Amino acid sequence: MSRSQYVVVALIVAVAIGAVGMATRFVSADTAIFGAQVNASPEASPMASPMASPAATNASATIEMVDIAFKPTTATIAANTDVTLTIPNNGVTTHTFVINEHKNDGKANLNIKVEVAPGETGTVTINAPAGEYYFWCDIPGHEAAGMFGTLTVE
Repeated sequence: MSRSQYVVVALIVAVAIGAVGMATRFVSADTAIFGAQVNASPEASPMASPMASPAATNASATIEMVDIAFKPTTATIAANTDVTLTIPNNGVTTHTFVINEHKNDGKANLNIKVEVAPGETGTVTINAPAGEYYFWCDIPGHEAAGMFGTLTVE
């Protein structure tokens, strides 16, 4: 969906919220689908669009690193939108979160590599075109042991 289509949808939602006088909240919980958290209240202007400007969008996702896996191994984020990915390392060794040309033939090289020490948390902002991206840990042996996944951007 294009940015202008998101704006149109957001305006329709804002008008509907104002018409019924209810608050709407979309939150991704423990699912592997992550998106913008949008809050509206009856006190808010019914014509205000919570997604009308990039500053009003709070897109985030979390992918945990453990020994030796990512949790979850699949996630979905919005395309062409800044999404902050939080990457806690709850394992006992250093891990990396990598999205590069490896197993991503024909896609934009996102050139992402975040190295996170045990007990620490890394973050990266992803703004990618639509597609499925392979992510992996490039510490020798970790990918072969199953430390990889798929990031769907739509």
